[in-house]
Amino acid sequence: MLKLLIFSLFVPSFSQQTENNGTFGDRVNGDDLVKLGRQLQKPMLTIIGMALSNLNPCEQWTLWTSCTVRKQGYFGSRTRTRACNYNKNVGNEKVIENDDKLCEGYCPVDYNITKHGYCIKFYTEKAVNDDAVRQCRNDGGYLIESKQKHGDIKEILQGYNGYPYVGGKRKDVSSPWTYEYGKTTALLEFHPGQPSNKSSDLCLCLDRSTKL
Repeated sequence: MLKLLIFSLFVPSFSQQTENNGTFGDRVNGDDLVKLGRQLQKPMLTIIGMALSNLNPCEQWTLWTSCTVRKQGYFGSRTRTRACNYNKNVGNEKVIENDDKLCEGYCPVDYNITKHGYCIKFYTEKAVNDDAVRQCRNDGGYLIESKQKHGDIKEILQGYNGYPYVGGKRKDVSSPWTYEYGKTTALLEFHPGQPSNKSSDLCLCLDRSTKL
């Protein structure tokens, strides 16, 4: 009778928790049961969770690290760790376990990979802004529009002496700058004295020397 009672109390609540936060059965551990037992004020469920936790002396796995490669067609590895205390009678000594996994790169082969993990392709052919935007969209990407990407691309552009387009456009000098994704603000640094608000200053590009 006790088993049936625990089961009837546990299943509906746990099902609801599963729907709410995406918990999968293969990831359920004793700590989950302890938390649920305390939440539902069911001491027996809490005790079962504690017992399961004692059977498994290992902490939860950390999140997977980034793949060691990002180029498409290349393979690398990712890893995660957890700490285990197999003998609780011997102080708090823990053994660190590693779990390695094969992973595949995600950047196309002709792209640069920035330090923050962005896949960036730099075109040196001259083009008007609309054509530059169209090319990026055809490639599945966008002109840059954030401070982090801006910082990454400044390094890639070292030595380049042109004025590459970045995200940012306006109808006239009194209109706000608009960006792809429908944004009206971006974190791009302006060169001192810019924008100069000439009637032709309707698209953003980087200064050839400062890359602002």
